[in-house]
Order: sequence, then structure tokens, then C-alpha cells
Amino acid sequence: MKRPQRILLMLLSSAAVIWLVLRLMPGAIAFGVGVAVLLMVLVLAGWARHLMMARYHMRRRQWTKAIESYQRFEKMLLTSHYSGLLIPLYLGIYSLDGVAIVRNNIAQALMKLGKLDEADGWLRSALQQDPLYAIPYLNLGTIAAIQRQEALARRQFRTAVELGYSPIGAQKLLARALARGNEAIDKAFDK
Repeated sequence: MKRPQRILLMLLSSAAVIWLVLRLMPGAIAFGVGVAVLLMVLVLAGWARHLMMARYHMRRRQWTKAIESYQRFEKMLLTSHYSGLLIPLYLGIYSLDGVAIVRNNIAQALMKLGKLDEADGWLRSALQQDPLYAIPYLNLGTIAAIQRQEALARRQFRTAVELGYSPIGAQKLLARALARGNEAIDKAFDK
């Protein structure tokens, strides 16, 4: 079983166990426990406001502001002794390492800004943090495709698939990235 399937199974199993435990409790106690869990999540969300703001800026396509917020959140993860409590807020099926996820997201924002070399550095840093994280390989493959390094792009996408990313999704992303690289070449020759 590949890593994404293991993490997804873990998440679903945890949710099922929590649901069963709450169902077995008397109604008033289950309600109290549910409210306590909700309050805990709200406190964690407030503590991780930089993560929430970064996601907000990404949705609004405010790449520079997103990068700043992600960097503040990364600093908090690296300096706080209690950063493990924030796992439910950044949890993903490809990685449980918040720093690797944040670095990958910073790289995605840099890619949107056209800063491919800087994005490459952030992606490699994410992979140093979590070498089994598939998404940075997709982004490295996208950068290689945009830079017309098709063989390297295919290797990166293949690695992502080996780590559990969908083969069909990877093929679609690779085709889009290669097309984007061709568009960049065509624009350069049109000038």
C-alpha cells in the first residue's frame, strides 16, 4: 500500500473511531465532547492564522502575500514546541510534515510569479524535509517541462506516480506543463 493510501486509511479510521465513540456515549456527554473538540479546532485555527491567511491569499491569487504568510507559518512550525498540535489544520494525504507542505506551497506561489529557479530551491528544500512527498516532484516536473527539459519532467512525474500520485492525473498535468513550455517558446519567437 502506497503512502497516500496509508494516510487516507489512517484518517478515515480515526474519523470512524471518533464517530463510534461519540455514538456510544450518552447524548449530553457526546454533545459536550463534540463542542470541546470544535473549540479546540477554533483555538488551533486562531493559533495558525498565518496558515489560514496564506490559503486565503492563494485563493485570491495574491501570490506575494501568500508567500509572506506561509513563511511566517513555517517559522512558527520550526520554532514552536507545540507545532505538532496543528497537524489537523495542514493534514494532507501525501505528507504529514507541515514544513514540507508549506515549502511546496511557497514554491507553487513562486511558480505563479514566474520565479522558477527560486521555486526549484523551495521544492528541493521540501523534499529534504520529506523525501516521500509526491507533490514537489510534480512541481519540479512542471518546472522542467516549462523549461523544455522533457526527459527530466517525465522522470519527476514518474517519481510522483511511484510515490502514490494518480497516473492519469500526472499524465494530464505533464501534458499541460509541456504545452505551457511550448507556448513560452512560441511567445519568445514571436517577439
